[in-house]
Amino acid sequence: MALVKWTPGTELDTLRHDMERLFERTFPKVFGYETEAAHGWRPGLDVRETENAYVVETDLPGMAAEAITVEVEGPYVVVKGERRAEHEATEEGVKRAERTFGKFYRRVALPEAAKAEEAEARYANGVLTVTVPKAEEAKAKAITIEAA
Repeated sequence: MALVKWTPGTELDTLRHDMERLFERTFPKVFGYETEAAHGWRPGLDVRETENAYVVETDLPGMAAEAITVEVEGPYVVVKGERRAEHEATEEGVKRAERTFGKFYRRVALPEAAKAEEAEARYANGVLTVTVPKAEEAKAKAITIEAA
């Protein structure tokens, strides 16, 4: 008998993900974005804040840059496109099929301090990076301390 390590964090994360998918599919308008069921799949993304910009990185391995669209819609950055299967799917000869194909749609809200009209996108090594500069008033400023 093998000893298996129990990791409650992983189980809770899986439960959270399953509940999010349930609510997204049941009440898509409440959450304000299109669902995986409507568009096929949801690529993972990260949003970071640097000193001068907001950075959205999306994993899109194996896609051509021409198959990806980046738009700025008001306070949102929208990344959408379609990953197509390279071969016809048949049951014969398939041992395991895990890759996801189809349309995708991701929408990320930006803070008001973002200068969306100056956004830039770069795609390299399967990662799409969208950089949205911050407005001057949103950047951190050092304040000089006067000694008494």
